[in-house]
Amino acid sequence: MLESRPAQTARRILLGLGLGVLLGCTDTVEVPREPFNPPVDANSGFLGYFDVTTKQTTCGNCHSEKHAHWSLTKHASAYANLVNSNHSQSSCFTCHAVDENGNLAAAPAGWNAHQDSTYHDVQCESCHGPGYTHVQSPTIQNIPLAHETVLKNPHTPGDNSFKKESCGACHSGSHHGFVEEWAQSGHARPLQEEDGSYVADHGSSCASCHEGHGILRAWSVVTNYAERDSAGSDHYFGITCGVCHDPHGTAKGSDGNPLPGQLRFPIDVPDVNINLCMKCHQRRPEPDSSGSKGPHSPQGPLLLGDAGYKPAGFNPDALAPTTHGLSTSNPRLCAGCHVNGFTVTDKLTGAFTLQTHGHLFRPNPCLDASGKPVADNSCPHTTTARYWGACTASGCHGGTAQVVNAFVKDSATLDTLVKEIWDDKNKNDQIDAAPTDGGLLADKVHVPDTNYTNNAITTPAEGAAFNVRMLRVGGKDGSYGVHNPFLSQGLLRANIAELLAAYPGVTPPPGVSIASLLTAPIGANGTPLRGPLIKTPPARSR
Repeated sequence: MLESRPAQTARRILLGLGLGVLLGCTDTVEVPREPFNPPVDANSGFLGYFDVTTKQTTCGNCHSEKHAHWSLTKHASAYANLVNSNHSQSSCFTCHAVDENGNLAAAPAGWNAHQDSTYHDVQCESCHGPGYTHVQSPTIQNIPLAHETVLKNPHTPGDNSFKKESCGACHSGSHHGFVEEWAQSGHARPLQEEDGSYVADHGSSCASCHEGHGILRAWSVVTNYAERDSAGSDHYFGITCGVCHDPHGTAKGSDGNPLPGQLRFPIDVPDVNINLCMKCHQRRPEPDSSGSKGPHSPQGPLLLGDAGYKPAGFNPDALAPTTHGLSTSNPRLCAGCHVNGFTVTDKLTGAFTLQTHGHLFRPNPCLDASGKPVADNSCPHTTTARYWGACTASGCHGGTAQVVNAFVKDSATLDTLVKEIWDDKNKNDQIDAAPTDGGLLADKVHVPDTNYTNNAITTPAEGAAFNVRMLRVGGKDGSYGVHNPFLSQGLLRANIAELLAAYPGVTPPPGVSIASLLTAPIGANGTPLRGPLIKTPPARSR
């Protein structure tokens, strides 16, 4: 008959005492100790620290690797950091200690029931829930699993209510409002097909960037979580906190130190296969001869100067490198513009209102009447309607007025070039003959290959259409050319020159010459080219 764990412990203690008598008082006999202490809060079963002095978690007695990684995160010093901040209040400790926040335990529990040092800091059980049942008799069935889902209703647009058993229990509110911002972003919900189903239902490769399970699977994340083996679309989730941030803080940068913010991958590496944002934002940055030739998520390669269809003889060395993609000028790359927080203050009194955290992922978000960033991106690009701090903080563009002026000039130039190639007037994303559509492709080059024929060669017309679809307002890049203004304008100029040369009877748009397209300065500030855009200017067809 198997003994219970308490019976085993009692037997070990009695055996140790007996051996002590037999061997004499001068000999020391080690008595095995259970790897856990009775919980201070017996009702909830939260164990907390096994040794407060050394900050050894009870869970870490067995899960030593996870404990070692966790000990290097800010969660491991959350209590002391709050105390040393000189502005702590009693209500703050509930998010700097182990309690019912972040898990399924009922309130009050842990610290909120017994303010004991055992429950200091954000420990394993803060996310996993009470571990007493598991440590008494560890089985696969009673492992307390943390949750990856955050929203209560991830399939209901507009419903941004979040679960208590998630990061949102603490990373929310005016002080730490990450979740409220994230919930309004495109990252918050899994991708739905036009028929209402989810990409994950079909085993689609799209799930590797558009659904939480699929992303973690694609990134070889094997750590278990509550929703991992759950079936059905009710458990599909978007790019939640635990997709980009490793709760255990295991990832390290090239310097050997843990990545900031417990990120799973670095954000300062200009490599599309390593950079956290670019691992998804790089899916089809140039025409694909084996499948669809339309652009998709080209932002990473465009930022680094590798995106787009390159006309024959295109000379990228003629273009000045954009500082947006140079790590020395913008070390955080995508995050340098897209993840920036700022303090919102009352416009009349200057009093603090809330702290934003950049988790709308808007580089220049629209502001409401109080100065708070909003998800709606339809406001005008003016100095007052939007927040431009991400641009001005770099020191490269001067003040807000200079930033807005450069943006307006560059985006207007880009729009002009786009429409000279193809003006999709009826917004059906198909090149229709003039006057339904406008531009060279509609007026002069309207041939079947402008809408992607099934061949292995990308024609000049197909290539020009690809670049327009990528760079136009509302296009697949979505940045108005800001990700790389020199490359964006250079590609479109070279497209026009190639179209004029490749198709008989095509005449330049009014006021446009091939010479100016290939040699004139580029960008809002008139940056000179370093050489012709096309190394050997194409001969005109007759």
